[in-house]
Amino acid sequence: MLEIKNLTKTIENNKILNEINLKLEPGEIFGLLGRNGSGKTTLLRCIQQILRVDSGEILFENVSISDHPLIKRKVIYMPVQNPAFDRYTYKQLVRMLRTIYPDFDVTYANELVNRYDLPENKKYRELSTGLKKQLSLILSFSIRPAVIMLDEPTDGIDAVTRHDLLQLMIDEVANKGTTILITSHRLEDIERICNRIAFLEQNQMSGVLEVEDLKESYMKVQLAYDNDVDLQIRKRGIPILESTGVFYTVIIKRDDEDSQEFLNLLAPRIWNELPVSLEEVFIAKFGGKRRW
Repeated sequence: MLEIKNLTKTIENNKILNEINLKLEPGEIFGLLGRNGSGKTTLLRCIQQILRVDSGEILFENVSISDHPLIKRKVIYMPVQNPAFDRYTYKQLVRMLRTIYPDFDVTYANELVNRYDLPENKKYRELSTGLKKQLSLILSFSIRPAVIMLDEPTDGIDAVTRHDLLQLMIDEVANKGTTILITSHRLEDIERICNRIAFLEQNQMSGVLEVEDLKESYMKVQLAYDNDVDLQIRKRGIPILESTGVFYTVIIKRDDEDSQEFLNLLAPRIWNELPVSLEEVFIAKFGGKRRW
């Protein structure tokens, strides 16, 4: 499907992406995670050829996108904001997109616009953030891409609209076999819809794993001690998710036997393992770079 090989990108003498490798499978939703400024958007823009890479290849079905630009019709990028749409109404956007994308499905677009009761005669810039996101997603899916890249698609919208957008993504994958590459800081969304995820950190990609496998590799432990051991735990670099008096909730890697032994040597009165969320894994992975 879509494959990235040894992609490197430098901007203003700052290496943003270094030797990135990733292969997306047909009909999967892949989550790309990282802190602000980690290079997630840059990677999507490189795939879409908005930015030229310094080195490396981006292949769609083993064909180079840079050498065959018409392939971009099959690989669509939906940015956080889409100012190019601002002056146009839904109907005008459909007419414009039909001339660019021969597979654009007008019937499907109209069906979704009617389902979500979106205004057809308002200009895009007049819509709320949530309606803009919905309309952009509908138009993107109606192009009938093989791969769609979504940059923060649920950012800044209400819970009902978010639910609708996520369900639309799930339906698109289930019914059409579309592959989705998504970035989001809403980790509960990533946890709900993604098959696999990867992390961007210090200009490199790591941790390409099934979501459930990643969660299983960490353990969240609720602890209670006779005395305040907060400082000792923090000095050890163990992430504390919650702390109330002598009660602590920490998260550690399941194979980190040294940390587990350290916590046991402090003689806890309670040691209770709890289910781990993706957000907590993210805190453990990236929060450890600061002082706890």
